[in-house]
Amino acid sequence: MHDDGRALEIVGVSAFDERVYREVLACPGITVRELARRSRESTGRIQASLARLRDKGLVSRMWGRAPRWMAMSPGTAIRSLARSLRGELDRLSDTADELEAAFRAAGPVGDAAGQFEVLAGPEELGRWFVRLHREAEKEVLTLDRPPYVLDYRNPLQSERLRAGVRYRTIYAPEALQHEGALSELDAQIQAGEAARVLPGLPLKMVIADRRLALMPLHVQPPLTRSVVIQGSTMVVALVELFERLWREAHPINAEPARHPPARPSSGAPDRPEPADGLGPDDRRLLTLLAAGLKDDAIARQLGTSSRSLRRRLRGLLNELNSETRFQAGAEARRRGLV
Repeated sequence: MHDDGRALEIVGVSAFDERVYREVLACPGITVRELARRSRESTGRIQASLARLRDKGLVSRMWGRAPRWMAMSPGTAIRSLARSLRGELDRLSDTADELEAAFRAAGPVGDAAGQFEVLAGPEELGRWFVRLHREAEKEVLTLDRPPYVLDYRNPLQSERLRAGVRYRTIYAPEALQHEGALSELDAQIQAGEAARVLPGLPLKMVIADRRLALMPLHVQPPLTRSVVIQGSTMVVALVELFERLWREAHPINAEPARHPPARPSSGAPDRPEPADGLGPDDRRLLTLLAAGLKDDAIARQLGTSSRSLRRRLRGLLNELNSETRFQAGAEARRRGLV
Protein backbone atom coordinates (compact mmCIF):
# COMPACT_ATOMS: atom_id res chain seq x y z
CA MET A 1 0.00 0.00 0.00
CA HIS A 2 2.10 2.89 -1.31
CA ASP A 3 -0.65 5.43 -2.04
CA ASP A 4 -0.45 8.12 0.67
CA GLY A 5 -4.18 8.81 0.43
CA ARG A 6 -5.58 11.90 2.16
CA ALA A 7 -8.64 12.67 0.06
CA LEU A 8 -11.09 11.34 2.68
CA GLU A 9 -9.67 13.19 5.70
CA ILE A 10 -12.38 15.83 5.31
CA VAL A 11 -15.02 13.19 6.23
CA GLY A 12 -13.02 11.85 9.15
CA VAL A 13 -11.08 9.03 7.48
CA SER A 14 -7.38 9.04 8.39
CA ALA A 15 -4.66 8.66 5.78
CA PHE A 16 -3.88 5.13 7.02
CA ASP A 17 -7.53 4.07 7.02
CA GLU A 18 -7.92 5.42 3.50
CA ARG A 19 -4.98 3.33 2.31
CA VAL A 20 -6.58 0.24 3.86
CA TYR A 21 -9.89 1.14 2.19
CA ARG A 22 -8.23 1.54 -1.20
CA GLU A 23 -6.56 -1.86 -0.81
CA VAL A 24 -9.89 -3.53 0.06
CA LEU A 25 -11.48 -1.69 -2.87
CA ALA A 26 -8.83 -3.04 -5.25
CA CYS A 27 -8.94 -6.61 -3.86
CA PRO A 28 -12.50 -7.69 -3.01
CA GLY A 29 -12.55 -10.56 -0.49
CA ILE A 30 -9.10 -9.80 0.92
CA THR A 31 -8.26 -11.20 4.38
CA VAL A 32 -6.83 -9.40 7.39
CA ARG A 33 -3.69 -11.53 7.14
CA GLU A 34 -3.18 -10.51 3.51
CA LEU A 35 -3.74 -6.83 4.31
CA ALA A 36 -1.21 -7.07 7.13
CA ARG A 37 1.34 -8.73 4.83
CA ARG A 38 0.90 -6.10 2.11
CA SER A 39 1.10 -3.18 4.51
CA ARG A 40 3.73 -4.67 6.84
CA GLU A 41 1.50 -3.69 9.71
CA SER A 42 0.25 -5.78 12.61
CA THR A 43 -3.03 -7.62 12.23
CA GLY A 44 -4.30 -5.75 15.28
CA ARG A 45 -3.81 -2.36 13.61
CA ILE A 46 -5.44 -3.62 10.39
CA GLN A 47 -8.46 -4.98 12.30
CA ALA A 48 -8.88 -1.67 14.15
CA SER A 49 -8.77 0.20 10.84
CA LEU A 50 -11.35 -2.10 9.27
CA ALA A 51 -13.65 -1.60 12.27
CA ARG A 52 -13.49 2.17 11.82
CA LEU A 53 -14.15 1.87 8.08
CA ARG A 54 -17.14 -0.38 8.73
CA ASP A 55 -18.57 2.14 11.21
CA LYS A 56 -18.46 4.74 8.42
CA GLY A 57 -20.16 2.38 5.98
CA LEU A 58 -17.13 2.04 3.68
CA VAL A 59 -16.46 -1.72 4.04
CA SER A 60 -18.36 -4.81 5.08
CA ARG A 61 -17.27 -8.20 6.39
CA MET A 62 -17.95 -11.41 4.46
CA TRP A 63 -18.50 -14.26 6.88
CA GLY A 64 -16.71 -17.53 6.37
CA ARG A 65 -14.01 -19.72 7.72
CA ALA A 66 -11.44 -16.98 7.09
CA PRO A 67 -13.32 -13.67 7.33
CA ARG A 68 -12.85 -11.58 4.24
CA TRP A 69 -13.56 -7.93 3.53
CA MET A 70 -15.07 -6.05 0.65
CA ALA A 71 -15.64 -2.36 -0.06
CA MET A 72 -19.07 -0.82 -0.28
CA SER A 73 -19.99 1.25 -3.33
CA PRO A 74 -17.76 4.37 -3.04
CA GLY A 75 -20.34 6.62 -4.69
CA THR A 76 -23.03 5.68 -2.18
CA ALA A 77 -20.83 5.44 0.92
CA ILE A 78 -18.80 8.63 0.41
CA ARG A 79 -21.82 10.70 -0.60
CA SER A 80 -23.54 9.53 2.59
CA LEU A 81 -20.52 10.73 4.61
CA ALA A 82 -20.60 14.07 2.74
CA ARG A 83 -24.31 14.55 3.57
CA SER A 84 -23.57 13.84 7.21
CA LEU A 85 -20.73 16.38 7.14
CA ARG A 86 -23.01 19.01 5.59
CA GLY A 87 -25.49 18.42 8.39
CA GLU A 88 -22.76 18.93 10.98
CA LEU A 89 -21.67 22.15 9.27
CA ASP A 90 -25.24 23.43 9.20
CA ARG A 91 -25.56 22.77 12.93
CA LEU A 92 -22.23 24.53 13.51
CA SER A 93 -23.44 27.53 11.50
CA ASP A 94 -26.64 27.68 13.57
CA THR A 95 -24.57 27.58 16.74
CA ALA A 96 -22.37 30.41 15.44
CA ASP A 97 -25.48 32.53 14.80
CA GLU A 98 -26.73 31.89 18.33
CA LEU A 99 -23.38 32.78 19.87
CA GLU A 100 -23.11 35.91 17.69
CA ALA A 101 -26.54 37.05 18.91
CA ALA A 102 -25.46 36.47 22.52
CA PHE A 103 -22.21 38.37 21.87
CA ARG A 104 -24.02 41.38 20.42
CA ALA A 105 -26.58 41.38 23.21
CA ALA A 106 -23.75 41.57 25.75
CA GLY A 107 -22.12 44.48 23.88
CA PRO A 108 -18.42 45.02 23.20
CA VAL A 109 -15.91 43.73 25.72
CA GLY A 110 -14.91 46.59 27.99
CA ASP A 111 -12.80 47.14 31.07
CA ALA A 112 -10.32 49.61 32.40
CA ALA A 113 -7.93 48.66 29.60
CA GLY A 114 -10.32 49.57 26.79
CA GLN A 115 -12.96 48.24 24.42
CA PHE A 116 -12.77 46.10 21.30
CA GLU A 117 -15.56 45.51 18.80
CA VAL A 118 -15.29 43.28 15.76
CA LEU A 119 -17.19 44.52 12.71
CA ALA A 120 -18.65 42.00 10.26
CA GLY A 121 -19.00 43.21 6.69
CA PRO A 122 -18.04 46.29 4.68
CA GLU A 123 -21.25 48.14 5.57
CA GLU A 124 -20.37 48.31 9.27
CA LEU A 125 -16.83 49.36 8.40
CA GLY A 126 -18.15 52.14 6.19
CA ARG A 127 -20.52 53.41 8.91
CA TRP A 128 -17.76 53.46 11.50
CA PHE A 129 -15.42 55.25 9.07
CA VAL A 130 -17.94 58.08 8.63
CA ARG A 131 -18.66 58.21 12.38
CA LEU A 132 -14.96 58.40 13.27
CA HIS A 133 -14.38 61.41 11.01
CA ARG A 134 -17.52 63.20 12.19
CA GLU A 135 -16.66 62.72 15.87
CA ALA A 136 -12.97 63.66 15.60
CA GLU A 137 -12.27 66.93 17.42
CA LYS A 138 -8.49 67.42 17.25
CA GLU A 139 -6.59 65.04 14.97
CA VAL A 140 -7.03 62.19 12.49
CA LEU A 141 -4.09 59.91 11.64
CA THR A 142 -4.50 57.67 8.59
CA LEU A 143 -2.61 54.89 6.85
CA ASP A 144 -4.16 54.94 3.37
CA ARG A 145 -3.90 52.04 0.95
CA PRO A 146 -6.31 50.04 -1.22
CA PRO A 147 -8.78 48.38 -1.13
CA TYR A 148 -11.53 50.87 -0.27
CA VAL A 149 -15.01 50.26 1.10
CA LEU A 150 -16.53 53.57 0.03
CA ASP A 151 -14.26 55.60 -2.27
CA TYR A 152 -10.62 56.56 -2.27
CA ARG A 153 -11.86 60.14 -1.96
CA ASN A 154 -12.95 61.28 1.50
CA PRO A 155 -15.44 64.16 1.21
CA LEU A 156 -15.69 64.43 5.00
CA GLN A 157 -12.04 65.42 5.30
CA SER A 158 -12.42 68.87 3.75
CA GLU A 159 -15.33 69.58 6.06
CA ARG A 160 -13.42 68.49 9.15
CA LEU A 161 -10.29 70.41 8.08
CA ARG A 162 -12.40 73.57 7.92
CA ALA A 163 -13.63 72.76 11.41
CA GLY A 164 -10.03 72.82 12.66
CA VAL A 165 -9.31 69.09 12.82
CA ARG A 166 -5.69 68.30 11.96
CA TYR A 167 -5.11 65.55 9.37
CA ARG A 168 -1.90 63.59 8.83
CA THR A 169 -1.96 60.83 6.21
CA ILE A 170 0.61 58.31 5.03
CA TYR A 171 -0.24 57.02 1.55
CA ALA A 172 0.87 53.82 -0.10
CA PRO A 173 2.00 54.42 -3.72
CA GLU A 174 -0.98 52.35 -4.92
CA ALA A 175 -3.33 54.90 -3.35
CA LEU A 176 -2.02 57.58 -5.72
CA GLN A 177 -2.51 55.63 -8.95
CA HIS A 178 -6.23 56.31 -9.37
CA GLU A 179 -7.10 58.77 -12.09
CA GLY A 180 -7.24 62.23 -10.54
CA ALA A 181 -5.77 61.05 -7.23
CA LEU A 182 -2.97 63.62 -7.22
CA SER A 183 -5.35 66.47 -8.02
CA GLU A 184 -7.57 65.37 -5.14
CA LEU A 185 -4.53 65.11 -2.88
CA ASP A 186 -3.35 68.60 -3.91
CA ALA A 187 -6.72 70.03 -2.87
CA GLN A 188 -6.54 68.33 0.52
CA ILE A 189 -2.98 69.53 1.11
CA GLN A 190 -3.98 73.06 0.15
CA ALA A 191 -6.80 72.72 2.70
CA GLY A 192 -4.31 71.76 5.42
CA GLU A 193 -3.60 68.02 5.24
CA ALA A 194 -0.04 66.93 5.97
CA ALA A 195 0.70 64.07 3.58
CA ARG A 196 3.54 61.63 3.13
CA VAL A 197 4.02 58.51 1.03
CA LEU A 198 5.65 55.22 2.00
CA PRO A 199 6.17 52.19 -0.25
CA GLY A 200 5.24 48.88 1.34
CA LEU A 201 2.70 50.34 3.76
CA PRO A 202 1.72 47.22 5.75
CA LEU A 203 -1.86 47.99 6.82
CA LYS A 204 -4.85 50.33 6.71
CA MET A 205 -6.07 52.23 9.73
CA VAL A 206 -7.61 55.49 10.96
CA ILE A 207 -7.06 56.91 14.45
CA ALA A 208 -9.16 59.75 15.87
CA ASP A 209 -7.89 61.96 18.70
CA ARG A 210 -5.48 59.20 19.78
CA ARG A 211 -8.32 57.42 21.55
CA LEU A 212 -10.19 55.46 18.87
CA ALA A 213 -8.76 53.30 16.08
CA LEU A 214 -10.50 51.61 13.14
CA MET A 215 -8.70 49.03 11.05
CA PRO A 216 -9.49 46.07 8.78
CA LEU A 217 -8.18 42.72 9.98
CA HIS A 218 -6.87 41.98 6.48
CA VAL A 219 -6.08 43.92 3.31
CA GLN A 220 -7.24 41.40 0.73
CA PRO A 221 -10.46 42.50 -1.00
CA PRO A 222 -13.23 42.41 -0.11
CA LEU A 223 -12.82 43.86 3.39
CA THR A 224 -15.09 41.62 5.44
CA ARG A 225 -13.68 41.81 8.98
CA SER A 226 -12.57 44.93 10.87
CA VAL A 227 -12.06 46.02 14.45
CA VAL A 228 -12.79 49.17 16.45
CA ILE A 229 -10.46 49.80 19.39
CA GLN A 230 -11.33 52.42 21.99
CA GLY A 231 -9.48 53.74 25.02
CA SER A 232 -6.92 50.93 24.99
CA THR A 233 -3.16 50.68 25.31
CA MET A 234 -3.45 49.11 21.86
CA VAL A 235 -4.41 52.55 20.50
CA VAL A 236 -1.28 54.00 22.12
CA ALA A 237 0.80 51.34 20.37
CA LEU A 238 -0.88 52.05 17.02
CA VAL A 239 -0.18 55.78 17.40
CA GLU A 240 3.47 54.98 18.06
CA LEU A 241 3.51 52.78 14.94
CA PHE A 242 2.05 55.64 12.92
CA GLU A 243 4.71 58.07 14.20
CA ARG A 244 7.52 55.68 13.27
CA LEU A 245 6.12 55.18 9.79
CA TRP A 246 5.65 58.96 9.49
CA ARG A 247 9.36 59.49 10.11
CA GLU A 248 10.21 56.98 7.37
CA ALA A 249 7.76 58.36 4.78
CA HIS A 250 8.50 60.94 2.08
CA PRO A 251 6.71 64.32 2.39
CA ILE A 252 4.36 65.28 -0.44
CA ASN A 253 4.04 68.97 -1.29
CA ALA A 254 1.05 70.44 -3.04
CA GLU A 255 1.41 71.26 -6.72
CA PRO A 256 2.11 74.97 -7.19
CA ALA A 257 -0.42 77.11 -9.01
CA ARG A 258 -0.01 77.00 -12.79
CA HIS A 259 -0.71 80.72 -13.10
CA PRO A 260 0.83 82.63 -10.16
CA PRO A 261 -0.59 86.01 -9.26
CA ALA A 262 0.76 89.03 -11.06
CA ARG A 263 3.78 90.79 -9.61
CA PRO A 264 2.80 93.59 -7.21
CA SER A 265 2.84 97.10 -8.65
CA SER A 266 5.42 98.09 -6.02
CA GLY A 267 8.08 96.72 -8.33
CA ALA A 268 9.12 93.90 -6.06
CA PRO A 269 11.49 91.55 -7.91
CA ASP A 270 10.35 88.17 -9.14
CA ARG A 271 11.05 85.20 -6.86
CA PRO A 272 14.42 83.71 -7.92
CA GLU A 273 14.64 80.19 -9.23
CA PRO A 274 15.85 77.60 -6.72
CA ALA A 275 19.62 77.47 -6.40
CA ASP A 276 19.65 73.79 -7.28
CA GLY A 277 18.14 74.52 -10.71
CA LEU A 278 15.10 72.32 -10.13
CA GLY A 279 11.64 73.75 -10.56
CA PRO A 280 8.54 72.72 -8.55
CA ASP A 281 7.46 70.21 -11.22
CA ASP A 282 10.85 68.50 -11.08
CA ARG A 283 10.67 68.29 -7.31
CA ARG A 284 7.21 66.79 -7.59
CA LEU A 285 8.47 64.24 -10.07
CA LEU A 286 11.28 63.30 -7.69
CA THR A 287 8.79 62.87 -4.88
CA LEU A 288 6.68 60.50 -6.97
CA LEU A 289 9.78 58.53 -7.95
CA ALA A 290 10.84 58.28 -4.31
CA ALA A 291 7.30 57.15 -3.46
CA GLY A 292 7.73 54.12 -5.69
CA LEU A 293 5.20 54.93 -8.41
CA LYS A 294 5.76 53.31 -11.79
CA ASP A 295 6.52 55.45 -14.85
CA ASP A 296 3.07 54.94 -16.39
CA ALA A 297 1.33 55.94 -13.15
CA ILE A 298 3.54 59.03 -12.79
CA ALA A 299 2.91 60.08 -16.39
CA ARG A 300 -0.84 59.64 -15.92
CA GLN A 301 -0.85 61.72 -12.74
CA LEU A 302 1.29 64.48 -14.29
CA GLY A 303 -0.83 64.55 -17.43
CA THR A 304 2.05 63.76 -19.77
CA SER A 305 3.11 60.91 -22.03
CA SER A 306 5.51 58.16 -21.04
CA ARG A 307 7.94 59.40 -23.69
CA SER A 308 7.88 62.96 -22.34
CA LEU A 309 8.31 61.62 -18.83
CA ARG A 310 11.40 59.66 -19.85
CA ARG A 311 12.91 62.83 -21.37
CA ARG A 312 12.29 64.69 -18.12
CA LEU A 313 13.86 61.84 -16.18
CA ARG A 314 16.99 62.00 -18.31
CA GLY A 315 17.19 65.73 -17.62
CA LEU A 316 16.85 65.13 -13.88
CA LEU A 317 19.57 62.49 -13.93
CA ASN A 318 21.89 64.98 -15.60
CA GLU A 319 20.94 67.74 -13.17
CA LEU A 320 21.66 65.48 -10.20
CA ASN A 321 24.85 64.01 -11.73
CA SER A 322 23.35 60.52 -11.42
CA GLU A 323 23.38 57.51 -13.71
CA THR A 324 20.38 55.66 -12.28
CA ARG A 325 17.02 56.54 -10.78
CA PHE A 326 18.16 55.08 -7.47
CA GLN A 327 21.21 57.35 -7.41
CA ALA A 328 19.02 60.32 -8.35
CA GLY A 329 16.63 59.57 -5.48
CA ALA A 330 19.51 59.26 -3.01
CA GLU A 331 21.05 62.53 -4.24
CA ALA A 332 17.67 64.30 -4.09
CA ARG A 333 17.22 63.17 -0.48
CA ARG A 334 20.77 64.28 0.36
CA ARG A 335 20.00 67.73 -0.98
CA GLY A 336 16.69 67.84 0.85
CA LEU A 337 14.67 68.01 -2.37
CA VAL A 338 12.26 65.23 -1.37
